[in-house]
Amino acid sequence: MELGRKAKVPIISFSATSPSLSPSRSPFFVRTSFDDSAQVKAIAAIIEAYSWLEVVLIYEDTDYGNGLIPYLVDAI
Repeated sequence: MELGRKAKVPIISFSATSPSLSPSRSPFFVRTSFDDSAQVKAIAAIIEAYSWLEVVLIYEDTDYGNGLIPYLVDAI
């Protein structure tokens, strides 16, 4: 959230469940659903809505983070 606030860019969280990660703490923090396929559909819709031509994906380099990539590629 701090990175998004400093850079003034949206930070999209896939499954941040900690109460300390509240979207009310940062106008650039967006929490999506907990299901991977629904999450990437939301991300793809945001990209499409803003007609972004370039997107930088920053993800956690774990089995969870890596597992999301194929869903995102298909959605975009």
